Amino acid sequence: MKKRFAALCLTCSALLSLSAPAAAVRAPNDSGQPQSSTGNTSVTIPSDGTLSFDQIGPRVKANNLTLKAAQESLKSAEAMDWDEAIDEMEDAIDAMELQLDMLLTGSSGQLIAAEKALADSLSKIEISNNKISGLDELIENVVAVSSLTALSEYSKMQAASLETSLESMEDQLDDLKDQKEDYQKTLEDTARQIDYAAAQTIAGAESLYLTILSTQLQLEALQETMESTQRSLQEVELRYELGQVSQLTLLQAQSGYDSLKASMDSLENTISTLYSSLQSLMGDVPTGRLTLTSTPYVTQGQLAAISYTSDLEKAKKNSYTLYASARSVDDARREEGKNSYQYKMAEYTYQSTLYQNDATIAEFELSFQSLYKALAPAQAALSAKESALAYEEQVYAVAERKHELGNLSDNALLDAKNTLNTAKRDVTAAEMELYTAYHSYEQAVKQGLVSSAG
Repeated sequence: MKKRFAALCLTCSALLSLSAPAAAVRAPNDSGQPQSSTGNTSVTIPSDGTLSFDQIGPRVKANNLTLKAAQESLKSAEAMDWDEAIDEMEDAIDAMELQLDMLLTGSSGQLIAAEKALADSLSKIEISNNKISGLDELIENVVAVSSLTALSEYSKMQAASLETSLESMEDQLDDLKDQKEDYQKTLEDTARQIDYAAAQTIAGAESLYLTILSTQLQLEALQETMESTQRSLQEVELRYELGQVSQLTLLQAQSGYDSLKASMDSLENTISTLYSSLQSLMGDVPTGRLTLTSTPYVTQGQLAAISYTSDLEKAKKNSYTLYASARSVDDARREEGKNSYQYKMAEYTYQSTLYQNDATIAEFELSFQSLYKALAPAQAALSAKESALAYEEQVYAVAERKHELGNLSDNALLDAKNTLNTAKRDVTAAEMELYTAYHSYEQAVKQGLVSSAG
């Protein structure tokens, strides 16, 4: 039994080490979310290598091998039938009590009967004509009483041994009942820990998804910079051919372009690595090739629904960290109530556990508050980027008009277009930052996941 407990704990520890801190929020669901036939065993992986944000949770739960191993270990432990073991022990105790009763009543009854027969035979002894009548019967009864007395003493010794065994079995029965209660609590703790690890794993996968989207924005910006640099390089090459610039200037331009190309190759490799990590968390083959089909966002309705006080209470209720801390207090309280020579030590341990629990709660509340306070700056940043985009749209409209009138070159118009695209990406990045902040807050509310308290 202890080995089984240890296996469960090791499994959950592996899960916890697998999970990565992540921002979390609910993205709008779409009809393309894959579903399994049973709801929890497997999820169909799209054959086209695509993934939307809302598909992450179901695919991690269904296909992550570490989670599946932990769930199977839990099922194995749940298969233990304590009631059957208790019934078997109770039946064995009943059988031993019956054997003990038969042993004691049988030998004592026979001895009483033999002693009565001996008394009767003594009363029948007669001496006549120097002859004793009934002597043979008396001798037989004396032998019988002597034998049965020895048998009775032996039976008492056997009975004493059986009584000792019976007491031991009764103690084992009490232990089984206590173990059943502790085992059920352990199963509850393990199930809660597995759920917590699953939430962390999903949060980690969601964080990777958002990181990939953010990195792709950087790649887009770098690609535009390369295109602009390439145009500048072509211009420098032309001017070099016309003898307007030196070879050194041309080499500097070429070096700048090559450096950008190397940076883009590195960024593409980073994205491929992030894809592989995301695929591994979902139990997929880590090919490094994946197409993300949705960009999650936050609605004004979701932001308006935030209620700090009530959300904090929900977060505390759903937190595994606070749950485990409270269980430690309960365990320490049981030890503190025992009347033994270790009573004082247990009492101090209990007080220490109370202080630790209070500290854990305070840390959790502080971390949750930090998640809440991160929302307002993210909203303000998005508003600023949206205003900047509106300005750049006006600037580009003016540039287009100048280009139509022949007052602006093609390259200058392309540069203006790049500036507008940068502003658009800045808005998208700010939207993702706001989503990340909101998602982290929502994960804390619904899963009890906070960055510091866990």
